[in-house]
Amino acid sequence: MVFTNKKTILIVAGEESGDLHGSSLVGEMDQRMPELSFFGIGGDRLQDGGVETIEHTDNMAVMGFSEVVSKYRFLRKVFQNIVKEIDRRNPERAILIDYPGFNLRLAKKLKERGVPVTYFISPQVWAWKEKRVEVIRKCVDQLICIFPFEEAWYAKRGVDATFVGHPFMDMPEPKISREEFLQQHEFDPDRTTIALMPGSRQQEVNRHLSVMVKSLFNLRQMGMNLQAVIGKAPGVNIRGVNYHGLSVEEANPQLALRFADGAVVASGTISFEAALYNTPSVVIYKLSPFTWFFAKRIAKVKHVSMPNLIAGRELFPELLQEKATPELVAANLQPLLADEEKQDEIYSGMAEVQNAMGEPGAAKRAAKLILQKLK
Repeated sequence: MVFTNKKTILIVAGEESGDLHGSSLVGEMDQRMPELSFFGIGGDRLQDGGVETIEHTDNMAVMGFSEVVSKYRFLRKVFQNIVKEIDRRNPERAILIDYPGFNLRLAKKLKERGVPVTYFISPQVWAWKEKRVEVIRKCVDQLICIFPFEEAWYAKRGVDATFVGHPFMDMPEPKISREEFLQQHEFDPDRTTIALMPGSRQQEVNRHLSVMVKSLFNLRQMGMNLQAVIGKAPGVNIRGVNYHGLSVEEANPQLALRFADGAVVASGTISFEAALYNTPSVVIYKLSPFTWFFAKRIAKVKHVSMPNLIAGRELFPELLQEKATPELVAANLQPLLADEEKQDEIYSGMAEVQNAMGEPGAAKRAAKLILQKLK
């Protein structure tokens, strides 16, 4: 066991979004209690914030059942290493961020060892695998939510949860204007700009980008005078897709979404960002047939994209699996860009989503809640 004057905190962020939001949280906690020491699983942002990482987030990303199976041995080894470090360091508290398949198992081990657990960005058990709420009830003593409906959902199931707002409400304004962005990409400000956001994982890009690019041909056939930019996430490649004539935004892919007139986005965090940026979007998602077979049987929700879930209705059209075709993408995106009545409806809906997300300061509020447990 390691002895130190500092209070040691375990933090586990198994995905890029967790690394982003976790770094903001660590920064807020460090400002208020600089004697804290953090270790665990994180990416570049958490490392830059002073977290000692046992494993890098980039190595933890999995998508679907088949990829979980293929990486099982690696993930098991990481899990074992983390448990060893918990036994060696005896942390004051653990902060687990999303990534439920791994983190809920870890919560059980922490409970056995008497380490209190904060779960920041609660698992979306309301969407699927609702039985996991039993583990949360037994093993998590502080649950912090970032979506407004989660607090009441958990309360009905005997879990005390606190809504702090969404970290994306704290996103800084871009350092460049829309005009400057268009100039950088040699775009005509009078033409319609479309952002293609295929996802942050290579498998997502492989399944989505070709459909997205081909949909532009259909939109042009419908008479749309458009230009398009691909928002390329770090660490993925877009080789093998004929995107000749399209621009690519690599330095800050979110700018492509923020400054576009409309977008085609992969389901996930990016669809929520689209609503915050007031960018009308079509949401697509394709899984392996094996994963889709199981996913559609255990899903508990009517919609898959967060804007639709928050609004309680379909704001962004959702095209999943075999429905994610270039023809259907174009047919669903065109009215969002050309039909005034449809535009009024979707902009009103995006405003509802934004208003439901609370005020800026989610990381600050979450940090205060956690630090109250440490005093």
